[in-house]
Amino acid sequence: MPVRDRYSKNKEISIHYLESTDYCLNLTPLVYVPGALGFAEQFKDEMKILSPRHCLSLSLRGNGKSDAPLEDYSLEDHVSDIEAVINESHLKDYCLMAYSMGVPYAIQYASNNPEYIKGMILLDYPAKFPYIPESWVDTVFSKGYIKEDRQHVVRGIQRDSEEVELWEDLQRIKCPVLIIKGGTNHSLLKERATEKYKGNLSNVKVVEFSDSGHELWKPDYNRFIETVTEFLVELDRLHT
Repeated sequence: MPVRDRYSKNKEISIHYLESTDYCLNLTPLVYVPGALGFAEQFKDEMKILSPRHCLSLSLRGNGKSDAPLEDYSLEDHVSDIEAVINESHLKDYCLMAYSMGVPYAIQYASNNPEYIKGMILLDYPAKFPYIPESWVDTVFSKGYIKEDRQHVVRGIQRDSEEVELWEDLQRIKCPVLIIKGGTNHSLLKERATEKYKGNLSNVKVVEFSDSGHELWKPDYNRFIETVTEFLVELDRLHT
């Protein structure tokens, strides 16, 4: 399945995303939002596996081939990047899938635009945008995750971070929601937060991979793909 590079404009910022080019119109489109410092190409293999489903994968500001402004890395700024890509692609009745810190971005976007979303897949993260400590910046730099010309992005994400609870925002989301969480101590979605999801979403299914941590595709990649695919097939059966 071929994919192409696409770009949307969010004011003066260019946001890169990958889009599948040969797809079936009868299948629910899927939009993927990566976690902090993630980028579109990380979901490229999954786009091929999910073919012929129409798939988009984003690189939010500061990541991948997207522009990296010197400032404006708040929750709202990242949500506006999702909005720019969705508007550019003209998608309707799609599934929004998000991993890790991409989850609060997706929740905020979905709660503001619930009428356009057919389903959501939220991967191992609570409905809360965190305050990020300065120690995170040092950790990222020490592991060599970021090129020198993008270090300001890491500092910007930390500087603009502010804890925002999004649990009540979930109540505006009426579409089916699949939550996948890890079952080990390395999971970032704990039991108390999982129960809060159940209490605030009207149509939610929770799947726990007992032997997975935060990286839900390990140790069983096929299980991860099959769980996602089964949910998407269920969405395909729903009337638009």
